[in-house]
Amino acid sequence: MVLQMHKGVFDPEKAEVIFPTTLAKVQTEMRGLEEFGKSYGVVRIVSGEGPTQLLTGRVKVDDLNTEAGIQNLNRLAEAIDNMSDEKLKLLNGALALERAANLDDVLRVTDSLEQYELFPQIRTDEDLGHFLVDTSFITGKFSFPEKTRPYLDYAKIGAEQRDTLGGAYTTHGFVKRREEVPVQAEVPKAMLLTLTASEQSYPLVLPASEKQLEHAKKSLGIEDFAQAVIANVEYTAPYLNQLIPMDSITVEDANEMALCLQRLKKDGEIMKYCAALEVEEPSTFTEALDMAIDIDDYELISDSEREYSRQALRRMGANDEVLEAIEGHTDFDLLGSEMMEEDGVRQTGFGLARRLSKPFPPAPEIGQAMM
Repeated sequence: MVLQMHKGVFDPEKAEVIFPTTLAKVQTEMRGLEEFGKSYGVVRIVSGEGPTQLLTGRVKVDDLNTEAGIQNLNRLAEAIDNMSDEKLKLLNGALALERAANLDDVLRVTDSLEQYELFPQIRTDEDLGHFLVDTSFITGKFSFPEKTRPYLDYAKIGAEQRDTLGGAYTTHGFVKRREEVPVQAEVPKAMLLTLTASEQSYPLVLPASEKQLEHAKKSLGIEDFAQAVIANVEYTAPYLNQLIPMDSITVEDANEMALCLQRLKKDGEIMKYCAALEVEEPSTFTEALDMAIDIDDYELISDSEREYSRQALRRMGANDEVLEAIEGHTDFDLLGSEMMEEDGVRQTGFGLARRLSKPFPPAPEIGQAMM
């Protein structure tokens, strides 16, 4: 996914940001753009390129200035980059239908895309009228005798039914909300367990209510989940299948994990959790769950040693006046590097991470890791 940053509508200068990325990289691009031709001012506009044109006007500059915003955009990038052309058209139409105005709206619609349907052949009220009559779309309501059809006002029929159907015309066709959404599709999914018992299987979407858990037991013919086998686990968030072990997993703990993942997703902390898992390498599902519950003990940090040293000094009580006073007399890059080592900062595939309660141990050297 590619987004572009501009200073103004008619400003030819722009900077491209390819997602997934980090907050530090975005801020570096932003500073570079702002410093080039300072008379044009700061970055004010964010637009999409290619398939991400649908994000133009919906992603704000503020979304690029916070860790939560960047992680939400990373999650959105993975979803969009894996969508087919048909899914992208449906998303575009659903965003228009819901009048999505910001990143939160886009994520909400993207996460519930199964609740919408697109009819590419319907572009006008007249098209909609023909469709409704020809297919008897609403049972019995448009069952007209064949001989009367040449005299029907199809445009009027379409106009009258458009709002009733809760739909809207878009550049890709008519989009509407599905009238009946499967019960499990209404559930905000975080995990999917495949349970088996007595040669029967049951797909359990988590988090689940007590009523849904009891229904799963009844469907499997068991009184306790200990009588079932968890044959497979899938996560809606990326990377977790490789990072969370299945050892000691139970349905009850998995449901608790799903609730934690919902909260992490909402707070934009999934990548932080992934970074912590990569370093901690939990050996059981229970350990991974404890980490999700205690996620505030971890932090993703800037990959700028200079910025890290300044943040560390602020944590020690230094204010901006102090930092300005030592600006020309301090090697902030070297200081940041030493502070990162002292704080146990570790490089991961999801960014630099540190543990607040006590430093991570140093990463094992390649030779040691092979022994």
